[in-house]
Amino acid sequence: MPSVAFESQVAPEGPPVWPQSVVTVVGNPRAGSRTAAAAASVAELLASELGTPYRIDELIDLVTFAPAIFQGDRAGDEDRAALESAVDLVSSASVIVVATPVYKGSYTGLLKSFLDVLRPAALAGSVVVPVTVSAAPSHKLLADQHLRPVLAELGASVPVPGVILEERDLEDLQVVLSGWIRDNAGIVQATTIALQPVAAPTPAR
Repeated sequence: MPSVAFESQVAPEGPPVWPQSVVTVVGNPRAGSRTAAAAASVAELLASELGTPYRIDELIDLVTFAPAIFQGDRAGDEDRAALESAVDLVSSASVIVVATPVYKGSYTGLLKSFLDVLRPAALAGSVVVPVTVSAAPSHKLLADQHLRPVLAELGASVPVPGVILEERDLEDLQVVLSGWIRDNAGIVQATTIALQPVAAPTPAR
């Protein structure tokens, strides 16, 4: 994870009034991947730029409990418990960083299968930031283009451009991300504020 802290560019007026969780979901079929490291950097820098009350929850590396995603009730208890925990975290998150390598012209089957597990409208009220990593420049937009309709189907708001990375960008990732963070953190925060649940009015006595 990066150690450089960016000075916040987000206007302090009208901050959210409830704790905001930033959850990271990684769909790379290899554990501890460079995709996971890039996603963690995006989440950390974004949360730092947004400031309090945004907090980072754990990174969800889907491959670590893949049997539960693909086998359901036939998977072991530990894997099923990890999947249930991941679903709860994602369903209650304010901001979700969803990361995938570009895999055969799209995003991974592992990520798609996890999204299929979620209930309808599970991501309603959440802002999602897609992060994609490609090996070839000609393929770098494909995963983002295919992922957005599925996120929208689940009710997510995707108000900012995805973080579109090539493998060469990973060598100096903080420099690559700094401009994206400064340009888009304010939009992410404004959207989370707009999605904040409105309390029901107190009945007159």
